[in-house]
Amino acid sequence: VSVDNNSNSSSSNLNNTAAPTAAETLNALLTVTAKLDQTITATLQQLPTRQHSNVTLGVLPSDHAVHKLLLGIRRAVASMDVVSQQQNVLGFCQSVFKRLYESSLVVNNNNSDNDENGNNATSSINIIPLRLEALVAVLEVVYVQISSLKTNLNTWITFAPTETASQRLVHRTVLLLLLRSKLISPGAVDVYIGSKFGGESSMEVEFAGFVLKTAVVERIASVSDFPNVVRNMQTLASSSTMQHVNVARLLEDLNISSNIVDSNSGSGNVSAANNAAAAAASAKLQKQMQQQPPPLVSQLNNNLTSATYKAMQSTKVIASNDPPSSRQQVTFLLENWLRVYAEGVTSPKTLQYLQLLQQHGIGKNEEQTERFFRYSVELVTEAVLKSNKGGVNAVPSAGASNNALSYHVVDVYAKLVVLLIHHMNGGGSAEQVANQRVHLLNKILGITVRTLMTNYEKAKSSGNVHWDQRPWFRLLLNLVQDLGAPSVQMDPIRASVLSVFGSAFHVVQPCVVPGFAFAWLELVSHRMFLSNLMLLKDRKGWALAHQLFIDMFLFLEPHLRAAEMTDAIKHLYNGTMRVLLVLVHDFPSFLADYHLSFCNVIPENCIQLRNLILSASPRGMVMPDPFTPNLKIDHLPEISSSPVVLSNVTGPILALRPELDGYLKTRQPINFLQSLLPRLCKDGTNDVDTPRVNSLVLYVGIQAIARLQHGFQHLQIAQTPEMEVLQKLMDFDDRGRYISLNAIANQLRYPSSHSHYFSCVMLFLFSEAKDDGVKEQVTRVLLERLISHRPHPWALIITFVELLKNQRYQFWSHSFTRCATEIEKVFESVARSCMSPPSSQRVMTAGGEEIS
Repeated sequence: VSVDNNSNSSSSNLNNTAAPTAAETLNALLTVTAKLDQTITATLQQLPTRQHSNVTLGVLPSDHAVHKLLLGIRRAVASMDVVSQQQNVLGFCQSVFKRLYESSLVVNNNNSDNDENGNNATSSINIIPLRLEALVAVLEVVYVQISSLKTNLNTWITFAPTETASQRLVHRTVLLLLLRSKLISPGAVDVYIGSKFGGESSMEVEFAGFVLKTAVVERIASVSDFPNVVRNMQTLASSSTMQHVNVARLLEDLNISSNIVDSNSGSGNVSAANNAAAAAASAKLQKQMQQQPPPLVSQLNNNLTSATYKAMQSTKVIASNDPPSSRQQVTFLLENWLRVYAEGVTSPKTLQYLQLLQQHGIGKNEEQTERFFRYSVELVTEAVLKSNKGGVNAVPSAGASNNALSYHVVDVYAKLVVLLIHHMNGGGSAEQVANQRVHLLNKILGITVRTLMTNYEKAKSSGNVHWDQRPWFRLLLNLVQDLGAPSVQMDPIRASVLSVFGSAFHVVQPCVVPGFAFAWLELVSHRMFLSNLMLLKDRKGWALAHQLFIDMFLFLEPHLRAAEMTDAIKHLYNGTMRVLLVLVHDFPSFLADYHLSFCNVIPENCIQLRNLILSASPRGMVMPDPFTPNLKIDHLPEISSSPVVLSNVTGPILALRPELDGYLKTRQPINFLQSLLPRLCKDGTNDVDTPRVNSLVLYVGIQAIARLQHGFQHLQIAQTPEMEVLQKLMDFDDRGRYISLNAIANQLRYPSSHSHYFSCVMLFLFSEAKDDGVKEQVTRVLLERLISHRPHPWALIITFVELLKNQRYQFWSHSFTRCATEIEKVFESVARSCMSPPSSQRVMTAGGEEIS
């Protein structure tokens, strides 16, 4: 990157200042910091906006102007009189700290400049790390000379803006950067987060959980450094809120007891059990990270099947405090509601009935509310099952005349729930009333899914393998339809309502309640849920939709990998494929942006399913015909743009990343490549960890593209450390090499810098391989994706056509193209369909025949 040379003069002037006064020192620091900001801006302006989030201090060469300016600041601060100028310099640091939170640090990435409706919309919020890292580096320089800066920073962080999602994203990034640089103390962060983000809302839980887990996983701090945050998490884990499952899983990952700690248990308010666990937490997490997929996929390692048992035990504990006549009282209230409903919901008696419920404490008293809805759900589902001629324990069977159920009771109950939420008004502002409605819905759905899980576990424990999902499906379907419909009460809280439903569906995912799988897929894909979720402003619902599809893939994965599917699994798979086809048509950007995490949970043998996801491209993108003669893909305008990747790329390689970054920057440590392959295997085995390889390949590719586009265009890909890492993957055995080549082929998608780079990588590996076995595997990975049913990814076709047509690769001269007559015919057939050369162009096969 070419930057003017004024930066050198600025740093020189700073260095040559002899015995500066306080004002001169402050002015000099402000001048050079302003120059630093200008240099960073100039550096970023030379790159596409989407690549700004990939540029870090580590990517910049050591002689870059940014590093020179930081060196000038370091020398100036080292030469000043700390005692006399401390207050001035602290004032300067405060201005630097404020600069960390300015709006220019957040970039909204557009996906083809359009959202799924064709409107201009942002797709995600990203941080520009280069500016943040540079500003933190300035604070580090000052901290060396003025240790009191740490005390000030501990106070300043409490005044940081956190009102909007983008501000919170910046704030948590800044907190972790400051913690990593030891500019703030973990104790101060613990007190701050414990008080500011100690509530039970999804925003507060997500913020606190992210900072806690990242700090522990990256060994920035230990669990024992965050007693207040841990205590808040333990309280949530033992509650009945929709957040308790995710919080409990986080505590389990961190090896923390879910029991609430005693607030009087001594220093730090951490129990003895948690102190002991804290000592092993970091080591445990590092061990897990060596084999752990991204956070969403990590559920594969969780014992989800025990969730229903835990729900049943929780229900038993809660029910043990019920008065003896509770069930009869709820039955009486429900019978009254049936009579009121029969007269019409618009009758005056409806409001009178709702007032009666309030008099019983429903909606106000937590215990009364929980008890009413728990017994109500039990009673209405039992009534539906009793309407079956075969009774409650009748075995459901398709087409049986005695299998019909009457859903009148559950339908009427669902109407009651909707009315309660619509009329919920505990007083206060409009926003407070809206939050009350969301809280009530959250409570009701939490009770409903816990009761569902309890009912399923009881049926399983009693040996009843024919648990009937239909009444539960009907109840949740009614709620999705009625609360998802446009209304004055629900429209202002549409996003929150969908989030609550999505959290409920996540809790009862197929891995937890397999008997609910068909109903679950129907609910998740329902037009009143999925479509509304995907259409939320700024794509706020995409992360939740992604989580739910990961839940389904996790359930299907072992069945698909074994290729032994029962009729039920086949139907479930076909249903999932149909939903994906709808997404490819209506929301292709969603599948494209989350392709990495989807590929992590799709077995290698599911080629068509993977092709379907990898064929998705941003809405509005018109891809050139891959069969166009003399097509120059490097001249396409889209090739210079990086695709949006919303999946967690670095999650599976956190333990590996520090050394990987060091090697990509300086080729140090020297033995990194020799130790790489064993670290890509699951702990204690020789089995290659597919998610880890997928993340490594994409991460290395992103760094290589940044290097090539960031002033190193003269380099060939063969001369880069990134290519050395990718070539090292070819030293795996056949299985590991196949996984690695699949990881590369997964990036051959729509026209983008990623597709172009990885196409060159695939062809380079083929041409440079000394072993025909590697070339044969490259061919296999490409060919098996092309001989499956359409659609086929655009860059996959481009790469295979280039391999066949370019005489440099001498494809037809290799023995594996003619090892059997059937194989040779397959190659010839694919060559005809892929190349479709005009009559003037002919390609010679291995047997000397011309394909025309």
